[in-house]
Amino acid sequence: MDRQVPDKRSELILQQLDQLPTLPAVAVRVLELTSNERTHAREVVKLIESDPSLTTRILRIVHRADGGVRSDLNSIERAVVLLGFEAVRNAVLAVSVFETFGPAADAGSPSRRFSREEFWKHCVAVACCSELIVEKLRAQSSGSVGVEASDAFIAGLLHDLGKVAIDAALPKSFARVIEAAELLRGDFADIERNVIGLDHMVIGKRLAERWLLPANLRDAIWLHGQNPSALPASVRNPKLVNIVSLADVIVRQQHLGYSGNYAYPVSIPTLLGAVGLNLKQLEEITGQLVSRIEPRAKSLGLGESTSEALYRHALQRANVELSRVSDQLAAKNRRLGVRAKFFEALSAFHGELRPDAPPASVLFAIAQTACGVLDCPSAAAFTLAASGSSAEMLLVSRDGDVLQRGIIERSDDATLLPMAAGDGPIHPAGIEMEWLGGSVAPRLGGSRLYWIALYADGAVIGGVVWGAGADETNRQASQFNELTAMAGGWALALRTCQIREESRLLNEQLVEANRRLQSAQDEIMRARMLSSVSEMAAGAAHEMNNPLAVICGRAQLLSKQLQDPRLAQSAKLIAEQGERLSGIITELMDFAKPTPPRPTPADLADLIDHALADVRREPETQSRAIEVTISTLPNIHADIEQITAAIREVLVNAIQATQPDVGSIEIHAAHDRVGGHVVLSITDNGCGMDERTLQRAFDPFYSAMQAGRRRGMGLAKALRWVEGSGGSIKLESRAGTGTRVVMLLPTSDPQSSAQAISHANPKSNQQASSLEQPARPAENRHLA
Repeated sequence: MDRQVPDKRSELILQQLDQLPTLPAVAVRVLELTSNERTHAREVVKLIESDPSLTTRILRIVHRADGGVRSDLNSIERAVVLLGFEAVRNAVLAVSVFETFGPAADAGSPSRRFSREEFWKHCVAVACCSELIVEKLRAQSSGSVGVEASDAFIAGLLHDLGKVAIDAALPKSFARVIEAAELLRGDFADIERNVIGLDHMVIGKRLAERWLLPANLRDAIWLHGQNPSALPASVRNPKLVNIVSLADVIVRQQHLGYSGNYAYPVSIPTLLGAVGLNLKQLEEITGQLVSRIEPRAKSLGLGESTSEALYRHALQRANVELSRVSDQLAAKNRRLGVRAKFFEALSAFHGELRPDAPPASVLFAIAQTACGVLDCPSAAAFTLAASGSSAEMLLVSRDGDVLQRGIIERSDDATLLPMAAGDGPIHPAGIEMEWLGGSVAPRLGGSRLYWIALYADGAVIGGVVWGAGADETNRQASQFNELTAMAGGWALALRTCQIREESRLLNEQLVEANRRLQSAQDEIMRARMLSSVSEMAAGAAHEMNNPLAVICGRAQLLSKQLQDPRLAQSAKLIAEQGERLSGIITELMDFAKPTPPRPTPADLADLIDHALADVRREPETQSRAIEVTISTLPNIHADIEQITAAIREVLVNAIQATQPDVGSIEIHAAHDRVGGHVVLSITDNGCGMDERTLQRAFDPFYSAMQAGRRRGMGLAKALRWVEGSGGSIKLESRAGTGTRVVMLLPTSDPQSSAQAISHANPKSNQQASSLEQPARPAENRHLA
């Protein structure tokens, strides 16, 4: 599963998180208290009881968590004593998140594709399943299993937090993700990265960091769905991540709620092995899941109407007012007053910053502190990217209002050093600051712009810009030493933040590289297998052709010369079987050394027609209903003969998998604007495939059918032909429910969708469903 590292565009998307509601102040304070070992239970009780509504819902959810067997669990104090800080903390967090991301304002609109209610049903189901897994592990082990049930519940509940965050911050983009996911039926995170630029795991991780959630919970949000062997060594509790991954797969396979993800990159046996359970225990968990979900969903208020009002930010910081030099101080104490002001400002600056503060928080603190020490109404702080080609900027007023923010491009070769000489750290802004001055000057005021450069290792890493009159240097002359010290503090905090961000991005890059390496290994293994099969086929054909020609020729002569009818018939049979074997060898040679593809623009509807015409000649096609639905499509760019043959092979497989009279096959073609492909899906209601057959479906010579019906080369050849034209094939199947084959074919011109070719049947009233809107009437055809 991809974990994309954010670029500059993605960082702007992440900044949208600042516009999302934050956790209630009570919830944030409970998290702080329960993470401190010296906190007394009475402090937590008093804080929760200050909110009667929260108290009622917490008691309800801990009753459900406790199984409802303790009649004396009727107060917050009793809940803390009996269940512990962690259980109460997780209950507070669950209630707060539900209140923060309640149903959308247009939840009842028919045009809204994403149902938050169904989404939360999925999350509650994963939470309950995670809890059941921990209970099952605890039942089979006499000691600790390394994960508390309440921790597993909250990790499962919030594992897809990033999805609802994207829906709240970028609803239109998320609607396109949902639309593409329903058509492609693939990995939800891959589609998010194609449409938005980030997946919900990274966004959920960043939101959890902003909310100061525990580290093991952030890991579960970020890394669930990863292969257990691919988890980074820095993960705090890998078992919790694997439990949530297993629960998510179980719930999605049970179709509980809506996840939007149709991919299963990690198999259940692998996750069971990582967690320490077996298939029998899995069946027991699945059987208990529904009964566990119902009371927990009710206790969380799922489905009830909730308020849409946003909560105040959890980490509100009071703006620190800088002490002014008292008018009563004598002139001889004025210098001491200036130093005291800077000392307090520096203390306030460091006091406002968390150890893991993001760049925006550091820039805000720098700019606001600058307003105080420079006595200006507003100031802008910026930090340079490692490449120097861009800078992140934040403009703040003295009152703490953010007036402007963004990422500004600058020339790579522009020297960022003070061009105008100045006394002390203050410099008039010259041509070196034109890239920034044009955008911030109107809001800074003053007749001129000034700036203080922030240095680290001899290079400029950022700066502070403000507006003032022509005598600003003289006005600040009395505090040059203090400003120099303050600039050193700003530079130290900014560089520390840059190093932390670089380390975090490097960690994300390592995870991404690990995932790509794993995918590359799978592709290399498949390529080696195909290469071995090709060499074997070519060698076998070369060695067998000459002896086979002799056998066939002599058998034909014997059949004509022998007088005994039975012996003549036997010789004739030898010749016929030799010819059959020769055909098999020819087929092997075609697979081993296929004709190089000759891609040309082609109408997919014509290729489907030709494939259907070939299929009609087979007797087995009778009494199979084949329905064709084609929406507005651009031309594909592929080898016409090979793609037609690939479609024919898939159709033959579908026909052989279905039963006469009741068998049906649906062919649907649509244009995927996101990926720039034409999507062709062929779905049958036949016998389907079990997991082992599905994994080997594209292996040459493998067939789950009766011996003698086919040689197991159909899908292998189809895959080779489609990939030769730059496309791909995916399979979806389950034993007893049929099979869906999805071909992604390249278009001849990515911009050609506006001039797409229409293929309509005036007798049909059915409309095709696809990503391309508006769709034209579909074609429905039935093979008699």
